[in-house]
Amino acid sequence: MNASKRLLTKFTLIPFQFLLQPFSVWSRKKVLWELSSKQKIQLQILWNKINKKQKNHVRISFRNHRELIENIKYETRSKNKDNITRTTAYLSFFKKHPEIQWSFLAHMVSRNAGYFMTDLKGEFLPHIIEDVFGENLYSMLEKGNSMIFEDAYPQLLLYEESKKKGTSLFYLCQFFNVSPFMEGVWELYVQGDHSPLLPIAQIINEQSHIEKHLVQTPEYQRLLKKLTYRIQEWLQLSQILFPVLPLKNSVGKNMYNFESLNARIELGQNLYHILFHPKHFQNTYSFALQIPHTGSRSDYDRSVFTLKDDPHKKKYPIEKLSFFKTKRNQKIYSPHLYEVWKQNYHGPFFKSNWFSDQDFTIEKIRWVKKKSVPISISYWAGLHKLESAFLLKHYYRLIKKNRGHI
Repeated sequence: MNASKRLLTKFTLIPFQFLLQPFSVWSRKKVLWELSSKQKIQLQILWNKINKKQKNHVRISFRNHRELIENIKYETRSKNKDNITRTTAYLSFFKKHPEIQWSFLAHMVSRNAGYFMTDLKGEFLPHIIEDVFGENLYSMLEKGNSMIFEDAYPQLLLYEESKKKGTSLFYLCQFFNVSPFMEGVWELYVQGDHSPLLPIAQIINEQSHIEKHLVQTPEYQRLLKKLTYRIQEWLQLSQILFPVLPLKNSVGKNMYNFESLNARIELGQNLYHILFHPKHFQNTYSFALQIPHTGSRSDYDRSVFTLKDDPHKKKYPIEKLSFFKTKRNQKIYSPHLYEVWKQNYHGPFFKSNWFSDQDFTIEKIRWVKKKSVPISISYWAGLHKLESAFLLKHYYRLIKKNRGHI
């Protein structure tokens, strides 16, 4: 009877999620916002001006801004220690400057990056994937998280200083290797363009930056080609979850086809729409203010996740998951980030030099959304797939071991 119940849980939830998946993949995109003709002209004028200045090697005096530049570099370096410090810095900035919505989106997505990192040392994954693959995947997550922060945070601090002084300081972008693309967008923003242009451009910029300097590198491409990567992709370990208390009200989105730049940009746009929707924002923001980020999934659900590992689970694994909850007195191990990962990425960092085709880029500056299934279904189906893979691997080893004794 117990075995039947176990099978019913997994044979119901996992196939149901598969049946719903095509709905997400094939649902039509809805364009929420596009650049106006006036904005296109304004951006092209600004970009041409910036590019001309750079080609003519027009130098800005470092001496006049030495203290500010060094302070911004120091602040960025000190906050770019690890996923925890980056995630905290984004939220601190948003609390002071709530008009810069991308900083809160970055905070919530960075929380999820921390969850992915600790999953690699959590209840199931260490027993499903090879240690070397797990370490390489962590390195990629950490590197991407760090590279985005190194590029984005000086821009945020330049905005803060511009706001204080009442004048634009974005001509200093060159001292922080910021793309001319973002320099032009920021200039338009401080001139009064408060359309969705800035957050949409920030999403495009950061994904284009890591596309060139991370995703397309031989190191990452080798990782993508590994069978283990495809397995973890099938297990759907990459839901972006925006926790809301109570957790059943949480929202988010599945991440498909991470190696595609366009897919990542569209995901970011969808997440932006979800996060700042009037129905979701206040509850998600309240969660972020109340719950400090540690990397552990117990941050958002202590009824399901625990910081304590079970030393006997490898020898005597048991099924812990039920329908949208764990079984009585059972919890899933999810450690703090600092307990399991010490290796952090501190460079080298690269100039954001992806922006070369104005016309092509302008066509990408639009805000789209796509309907998707409730995240709770994908989230719980993903947990059940993980547990199924963990148990199957254990029983396979057990059978293999017993056969060896026959």
